[in-house]
Amino acid sequence: MRVPLEWLKTLVAVEASAEEVATRVTMGGLEVEGIEDSPTGPVLDVYITPNRGDCLSMLGVAREVAALYDLPLNIPVPTVSTPGGEILKFTSVEIQAPDLCPRYSARLVRNIKVGPSPSWMQQRLEAAGQRAINNVVDVTNYVMLELGQPLHAFDHDKLAGGRIVVRRARPDETIRTLDGEDRKLHPEVLVIADAENPVAVAGLMGGADAEVSSTTTHILLESANFNPLSIRRGSRTLNLRTEASYRYERVVDPEIAHRAVDRACELLQLMGQAGVVPGVIDIYPGKTSSRSIDVRVSRAGELLGMEIDFAIASDCLRRLGFKYTNDSDLVHVEIPSFRTDIILEEDLVEEIGRIHGYENIPERLPLGVTTRGGDSTDGRFITELKNILAGSGLQEVVTHSLTGPSLYDTPNDIKMRVPVRNALSSEISGLRRSLLPSLLNAASHNAAHGQQALAIFEIGHVWQREENSAPMSDIDPQEFTAIGGLLCGSLVSTAWDKSSRSPAADFSTARGLIEKLMHSLHISNCRFEPLGKLTEEMPHMHPGRSAVIKLGEGTIIGVVGELHPSLADRVGLKARIMLFEMDMRDIQKSASKQVSRFIPISKFPSVMRDVAPRVTLNIPYEDLKSAVLSAHVELLEDIKLTDIFQGSPLPEGMKSCTLSLTFRSSDRTLTESEITEGMNKIRTALTECCSAVFAS
Repeated sequence: MRVPLEWLKTLVAVEASAEEVATRVTMGGLEVEGIEDSPTGPVLDVYITPNRGDCLSMLGVAREVAALYDLPLNIPVPTVSTPGGEILKFTSVEIQAPDLCPRYSARLVRNIKVGPSPSWMQQRLEAAGQRAINNVVDVTNYVMLELGQPLHAFDHDKLAGGRIVVRRARPDETIRTLDGEDRKLHPEVLVIADAENPVAVAGLMGGADAEVSSTTTHILLESANFNPLSIRRGSRTLNLRTEASYRYERVVDPEIAHRAVDRACELLQLMGQAGVVPGVIDIYPGKTSSRSIDVRVSRAGELLGMEIDFAIASDCLRRLGFKYTNDSDLVHVEIPSFRTDIILEEDLVEEIGRIHGYENIPERLPLGVTTRGGDSTDGRFITELKNILAGSGLQEVVTHSLTGPSLYDTPNDIKMRVPVRNALSSEISGLRRSLLPSLLNAASHNAAHGQQALAIFEIGHVWQREENSAPMSDIDPQEFTAIGGLLCGSLVSTAWDKSSRSPAADFSTARGLIEKLMHSLHISNCRFEPLGKLTEEMPHMHPGRSAVIKLGEGTIIGVVGELHPSLADRVGLKARIMLFEMDMRDIQKSASKQVSRFIPISKFPSVMRDVAPRVTLNIPYEDLKSAVLSAHVELLEDIKLTDIFQGSPLPEGMKSCTLSLTFRSSDRTLTESEITEGMNKIRTALTECCSAVFAS
């Protein structure tokens, strides 16, 4: 904004030179980009940030200069001697869109003679970057530059019905603006209309149909306040930017509307135009109550890094024209209507700092207490999981949390997927619900490059929506950390002797990996059960070679097993693919923080016995193992399943499971009677828990 120094000094009597004022204003927060010469004297070229719309006027800049120099401010107070309400005999104003027009003030000037404005006004306008046109237009521009309130003058005789209606544009409505362009209006654009048609685009430009000309005798002066978002939207829609829209978009103080139209009438009277009609139409549907913010003086000092007491804070607030009261360290500040940029306590602290002077901040080294860094509880647990899995021969992979639809998705996966608004492509159109599709994509990529044997894992976040939430619901999806893995082929590198090649990974390999992980975390209640009723919910898993992973009797924490053959062909790997995925939350809750301790191997010999309980086919090994452990035989060191037999001579629906039991004592050699006693307890437990029978 161009600020003529001669004009500025009529509002604040600053005696400093243009260079001194420019330096002081820049240090105070308004950057002066240059100083130019004009017939009226130096002109400051001031850059106004978008949040300081109050400074887009001579009064706004003068207010800043007055605060910085602690000088009184000479605010123009119009003295228009026009008592009464005769204006209502000639015109009226109706606001049909109060959400877009919070205030509308209007005055009528009759029997006016359009001609040139005084030379002093023309010189100030030209120094400020405005071209002089005629006394009516020049007055509206002068008041806009002086007070920051855009004005517009209508030829009252050209208004149908002689009245003003503030409304949204109607569909397919058009207007020819003052620049000669015919513009098609959008229903969201606010217009100033007469009884029939639009006569101006609100806050942007007037219409040619009601333009003030040399033949105009009666004018209606408009001083209105408009919604900033509405003006910005209309400006972009119509590709039209003006000095008025530039100010409205940055918020114009609604409290100044009445004063501005009175000021325009006062200037017209000074030019000899004595036809100001008594009274003013002032409709104010958007009036709001005053705002107040509390600022702590001690907090101001902490943020600014210098000593601030109540005397300094109150002096800065007084110079800014803020009203305040104090309660010990707390100062209650009433925010003026023109300072819409002040919202938080920190904003007031900034005001105190810039008026007191940033140059007063002492130069000193920063002082603070450093704290010892460290990972979070979840981070430490994830690191522990990674170490265990990497130590088991798996390699970590990191895939993208944004994924696209997958061949492995079930209809429920698609339904419960969390979509991304305005996704850049289908490949990153949603948040992943599972780690397995990404792991399978990684396996497919490796297979295409000749890597068939794989053992990979990933620990990362997954997201799931609520069961009944809409696809674009505002309800935050559930986010948690999952542990996923994929095994395929031999886990040991091929040796030159092919006869010593290790077998390919199977269900037992994947299960053993999970058991090792649980054992390392000191979790002893991990169980594996057939999918059962969950088979339909997991069609990507082989129904006969997969199991759910449980902790205790009820909590399902994941799944482990083989990828369904119908999907395995799409991956491109030759060997069978084993997968597992678990919820880290339940594992973390059950993990023991006990420290592993070394227990020396007993120097006494072990004793092995086999037991072959006959049970029904629906009894899993986990139940047999739990039954054996429930016998609480202290001398039992290990239990293994070595054989399962079905068929003749066993009855139909029965199977025989051979369990190999290892007994050992750490301090003595076992006796036959101790072993027999332990075996009897185990047989009894198997009979009671699993209805097992034994061969005679």
